[in-house]
Amino acid sequence: MNIIMTESSGAIGGQELAVLLYAEGLRARGHDLSLIVEPGSPIHRMAEARHIPVVTISMRRAHYASAILAIRTLLARTCPAIVHTNSSRDTWTASLAARLIRARPKIVRSRHISVPLNNNLATRVLYRRLCDFVIVTGGELTRQALIERDGLDPRRVDAFPIGIDVARFCPGMPASDLRRTLGIPNHHRLIGIVSYLRAYKGHRYFVEAAARVLSTIKDVTFVIAGEGPEESNLRTQIAELGLTDRIVLLGFCQDEVDVMRSLDVFVLPSVEADTIPQALMQALAVGLPVISTVFGSIPDVVKHGETGLLAAPRDAASLAEHMITMLRDESLRKRLGANGRRLVENRYSLDRMLDRLESVYERVVNASSYPSEPTDSVSDQVPEHKAE
Repeated sequence: MNIIMTESSGAIGGQELAVLLYAEGLRARGHDLSLIVEPGSPIHRMAEARHIPVVTISMRRAHYASAILAIRTLLARTCPAIVHTNSSRDTWTASLAARLIRARPKIVRSRHISVPLNNNLATRVLYRRLCDFVIVTGGELTRQALIERDGLDPRRVDAFPIGIDVARFCPGMPASDLRRTLGIPNHHRLIGIVSYLRAYKGHRYFVEAAARVLSTIKDVTFVIAGEGPEESNLRTQIAELGLTDRIVLLGFCQDEVDVMRSLDVFVLPSVEADTIPQALMQALAVGLPVISTVFGSIPDVVKHGETGLLAAPRDAASLAEHMITMLRDESLRKRLGANGRRLVENRYSLDRMLDRLESVYERVVNASSYPSEPTDSVSDQVPEHKAE
């Protein structure tokens, strides 16, 4: 199948890495796939390094008109069956460009966030007229919200998390243990978070919970891996709590598998926007015991007491309590980690998710038309920027 994927983001996080992962996987299955990305973006450089065909078109707000025309020209020349969009800007530009050619490709929109849709005419036009199908990278809870809360046609919505390469993300010893690399005492347990540094990932509550844990348990060190706009705020918070020698900011890590394998406990305290964070699925695949929050579709994969522990969003006290429970119960850590690995292997592997993605493509291409959706209002807001 001839497919074009688009991604207008200028950042690099789980969403952008997932676009690359799916592009590589679909090409390996024989599909003719290329990417449209923002020039000079991290995903542009990474796509070229992975030998994925890539076209650069600026899709920034000031360039909307020229982007629409450039994409229209590309679509008319290449005649893709599917255009698969991922962020707000590229969804708008690509879907409008598709309307300007006679042999219109079908538009599949991946939505990587769980916040409600905008309650305005433009958003209704986008989701009900311009897009042929919506995939939310979460679970059934997130899908039902789009149907019941936002009024989308259930025949045009599916939900499945980003697939995990279970051969790469698997239990094992780290090639370079963080304790040795950072000079941390060997007897210290490591609790960590691996995520792009955005406010909605809940890093501030991770830091606050760490302070609570350290008042009770001394032989533990906390690590934060990732880069992003929250870095300065986190450094300030850590300094104000006097924890600069107990909470280590690692920055961007090229090999997140090695980081995860060094950890004893993985924490991702999302507070909004997330569906099922890719890093959380990766940690489960590595066999780590995880602590997360009751948000989005996270409870679809983190079953409290079975594959992890769940806290309420923005509840540092609950997070700290769960961390202490994990640190004091090695058998619990082993059981949760083994259950999490088994879950990802059985239900969320990359191959399984690529099967589902191909199934969506086939359904959309073979559908002669989709019925128009009702025009009742939808609720709140999709951020202009991308989110995982």
